[in-house]
Amino acid sequence: MGSDVYLGELEQMVLWAILRFDGEAYGTPVLEALEERADRTVTPGALYATIDRLEEKGVIESRLADPEPGRGGRRKRYLSVTPLGQEALRSARATWMRLWEGLEEAVEG
Repeated sequence: MGSDVYLGELEQMVLWAILRFDGEAYGTPVLEALEERADRTVTPGALYATIDRLEEKGVIESRLADPEPGRGGRRKRYLSVTPLGQEALRSARATWMRLWEGLEEAVEG
């Protein structure tokens, strides 16, 4: 059964990056993972707008850590993927797999 939550391409990539950190994801490592593993440069503003959308959709949750003196008293916002988010990502992957089915030769020449 597929998820009823639509995920855009950047939303899928951000979810993927958050999953890689097993509940300890926050902005900077997510940006670095997107750049290193997906060859995608994302601005902090675009990332946080995407994070806000994902949280509104219920596919991620966030928690604020205690303020850190080394960060000027700022708090890290830790991110984790919800079960709905995991299902939405599986559904998106299955959709892409169905779309690619039979096209390997056409795109590989």
